[in-house]
Amino acid sequence: METLKQTIKNFSNLTGEFKDSVLEYDFHSYMLQETISYSRRYILTFGFLFLLFFIPDYFLIKDINHLIIIFLIRILFLLVSVLYYLHLPYMKSFLYLFSTIYESIGIIFLWALFISYEQPNIVIHQQGLIVFILAIFLILPNSFVNKVFLSIFLTSGFFYIAAIRKIISLSSSSAGLITFTLVIFLFCAFAARLINQLQRAQFQNTRALERLSTTDTLTGSYNRMKYDQDLEKEIIRARRYELSLSGIMFDLDNFKEINDEYGHLIGDQVLIKLSSLIKGIIRANDQLYRWGGEEFIVLLPNTFQNTAIQLAKRIQNYLNNTDFSPVAKITCSFGVTSLIEQDTVNSFTNRLDQLQYQAKKRGKNCIVSQQV
Repeated sequence: METLKQTIKNFSNLTGEFKDSVLEYDFHSYMLQETISYSRRYILTFGFLFLLFFIPDYFLIKDINHLIIIFLIRILFLLVSVLYYLHLPYMKSFLYLFSTIYESIGIIFLWALFISYEQPNIVIHQQGLIVFILAIFLILPNSFVNKVFLSIFLTSGFFYIAAIRKIISLSSSSAGLITFTLVIFLFCAFAARLINQLQRAQFQNTRALERLSTTDTLTGSYNRMKYDQDLEKEIIRARRYELSLSGIMFDLDNFKEINDEYGHLIGDQVLIKLSSLIKGIIRANDQLYRWGGEEFIVLLPNTFQNTAIQLAKRIQNYLNNTDFSPVAKITCSFGVTSLIEQDTVNSFTNRLDQLQYQAKKRGKNCIVSQQV
């Protein structure tokens, strides 16, 4: 597992996001559903709170025309929030763009609201500005750069409108408002950056633990637990889309004698080299698993049995012509089968095991397949 120091090196000092774009994409894919669920929990609350502030407006604003405009702005923002809430789960590929559009609309509504008041109270409206900044940084899903840009855009426009309407001046009180807003902005930016780092550190640790739990430490191949998980998924997928699915189980012949004669370290080197050799032969969507000891399984999605048999022969030929010095020669016994209608994870694997055992009984270094 990576040390904390190594983990931190993967982060951008400015944004707290991964420097590696592929790693950042993997993180977003991993966090996508949780991010959407988290945002949806708060977005309607945010929209309703924005609307509820019409209650004090109703008692404070005497001009009915201004009151209607303010109400329309608030109700429109709530409707936009509802649309964002409803469509968010379907915008997974454009999540940041969708959020940026929503936030931009919210910024325009906040400016319009500020302009609509005849005699706005700058302190009260500044609190609304701060709430929006908090929402941008801590609630709505977006990249760090977009959050910073939108917050600066919102704040600059807010104080520009205030200056045009002569609500603020060069007085110390106005400077205090601007300074306080800047402090809130910096605090939110720092908090968002820290959250980015912590989430990505947790993601890396989780991935490392998953690798440890599903990978054979000696050969680097997937282990038996991972095989059971993948086979179950592939069986479901094969039946749903009417696809073929095959498997090859092979066992090193006379491996105990190799360990006895050359020692376990040499035996381990043979397993490592064998695993590396097989990975170089199979396709990218095929997977190699160490079933246990000197037994391995190759899972072959979308593959008919005849093709699986040809692959087994190819592996057999490679082994027969590969130098495993100091071991004189390495051979394997192969069992090959394909998915049948009533198969489960256990029945498929048991059949592979029985076929491989038959290959052993037939004299080893041979291939036995399921009779079709």
